[in-house]
Amino acid sequence: MIKPDRHTNLKYSIINISSVILSELNAFYAIKYDTLMQKVLQSLGDDARINFPYALNFLYLMNQISYEQKTDSFKSIS
Repeated sequence: MIKPDRHTNLKYSIINISSVILSELNAFYAIKYDTLMQKVLQSLGDDARINFPYALNFLYLMNQISYEQKTDSFKSIS
């Protein structure tokens, strides 16, 4: 899923969506899940919706973002 193949549209790949998420997140402010998803969809289009959760998982596993359960929001660690 992370590694693109010849049929993958690179615009909607997990790596590209992750880069958009990181550009939207700020280390000082948290962004709610729905707001972050709307920003990504506005930037890349509705087809990015499928890989959006996988991109969040990828960034969380790479220790680039943190999740705050009380506010259902994400924050950049770096």
